Amino acid sequence: MTFKAAIPQQIKMIPLENTFKQLHEQFPKRNLQLPHSGEYVSDILKLAAQKSGNSFPNKLLENRLEEELFFRSGFDTELYRHLRYLPANWHSHSFLEVVCVVEGQAVNYIQDQELHMCKGDICIIAPETVHAISAFSDDCIIINIVLRTSTFEKVFFGVLSDNDVLSDFFTHTLYHSKTHPYLFFRTDGDPEVFDFVFYAYREFLKNHQYKERFLNNIVGAFFIVLLRNHGSNVIVPEADSQGHDENVVFILKYMQENYTTISLKELADFFNYSERQIQRIIRSCTGMSFSQNIQKLKMKQAARLLMNPKLSVSAIAEELGYMDSGNFRQIFKKYYGMTPAEYREQK
Repeated sequence: MTFKAAIPQQIKMIPLENTFKQLHEQFPKRNLQLPHSGEYVSDILKLAAQKSGNSFPNKLLENRLEEELFFRSGFDTELYRHLRYLPANWHSHSFLEVVCVVEGQAVNYIQDQELHMCKGDICIIAPETVHAISAFSDDCIIINIVLRTSTFEKVFFGVLSDNDVLSDFFTHTLYHSKTHPYLFFRTDGDPEVFDFVFYAYREFLKNHQYKERFLNNIVGAFFIVLLRNHGSNVIVPEADSQGHDENVVFILKYMQENYTTISLKELADFFNYSERQIQRIIRSCTGMSFSQNIQKLKMKQAARLLMNPKLSVSAIAEELGYMDSGNFRQIFKKYYGMTPAEYREQK
């Protein structure tokens, strides 16, 4: 089933887009397709609002966009089609944005990076990230999904609840990267992924009962399919710029799948790296060393296993690869501030 037919009326240029296009052609020396400050394009935005009779451009006059401008009361998820020929002004916002290119090409300027996006590309941009989108052609169609940060974390990272290392990797990339606070997926127009984008957009345009809850569920399914189909080949420019393996996600998944037995040397040998190189890759992508990642994986699994009263502490230690249960108890207490037995009693 496809939902692309749900938005044909949105493909045509709307009056406000035509107004922006006319202003772009009227003032070619302004280079409105290049990123500029809000102050630089404020007169264009005001003029567009005046000419079109549409007040929306006035919402974009601020350099930092607040949630109340884009979210209705009670809604955690909203969808907007990016206006073609909208001046590419630098801005940031308190919420999270997912840019989905449906047709054509665009340039997503993120801080000092130029991210050239084409049909099928999806970019998740972290809150408070200064960026600008340039979509200056009639055939460019972009659907932006905006989510309150708490909702995104609940849905997106909920999908990764069984993959702690990958979750840490995405968290570190989005919230702790100073140069590349985004995740970039090239899906080649994956119909399974974009069916959910169109489905969500169709729901957004209508006024059905339970709309807000349904939107959250559709977007949740969108993230599941996106990560299932393309999570292993997410593009991480920060890693690439430092000469790391472009398939760093496979390294992290391998750690996740073999954390009870894997050593740094075995991991390095498997991926044909030196121990020093792979240690650097892991630290830069997760913010933690190899041993810290392994210990976190073991401790989180230990906490889960302690929920089963039939498993003894010694059996849990053995399952996690500890030869000495006393050593396991000591590490667990240092990590959680209590012994395994005390943790079990509290839960």
